[in-house]
Amino acid sequence: MKKAIGRYARSQSGFTLVELIVASVIGVALLTALTSVVLTTNRSVNTATNRIEASGQIRNFELFAYDDFAQSAVPVPGGCGTAGNPCTTQPLSLSGTYAVSYVWDGSAFLDRQLGTNTIHMATNVTAFSWYVDTTPLHPTVVISLTVTVPRLGDLLAYSDSQTFLFVPQVNP
Repeated sequence: MKKAIGRYARSQSGFTLVELIVASVIGVALLTALTSVVLTTNRSVNTATNRIEASGQIRNFELFAYDDFAQSAVPVPGGCGTAGNPCTTQPLSLSGTYAVSYVWDGSAFLDRQLGTNTIHMATNVTAFSWYVDTTPLHPTVVISLTVTVPRLGDLLAYSDSQTFLFVPQVNP
C-alpha cells in the first residue's frame, strides 16, 4: 500500500518553478502586446472621429456660405478687411437677395444670422478671419476657419483649418 501511495504522489508532482516563471513571462508579454493594440486602436478611432467632426463642421459652413455669397454683393468691411488687416471677431455681413451675417463669438461658436434666426454653423471654432481681396478681376472674400475638436481623456486635440475663396455676385 505504501508503494502505491508513493507512486501516486510522484505522478502528481506538478510544474517546476522554472516552468511557472516561463509561462508567466509569456502571459505578461501577450497581455502587454494586446493592451498596446487596444490602446492604439482606441486612439486611432478617437482621432478619426474628431477629424470627421471637424471636417463636417467646416463643410457645413462652406455649403451655407457658398449659397449666401452667390446671392449677395461684396461685403464692406468696417475698419478692417484687407489682406494685411483681416477681420477676426467682426461680423461678416452680406446683403443682396436677403441679409445674412456670420458672427464668431471669439471663443467657440460661428453663427449664421438670418433675420431673427440664428444657427450654429460650427462649434469649437478657434480661429475665424476674413478680408476682401480686390486684386483679382472680381473682388473675392477670403475666409479662414479653424475648428479644434478636443479628444476625451487626452490633452491632445485635432484641429482642421480651411481657407475659402468666395466670389460674391456683382450687382450693377
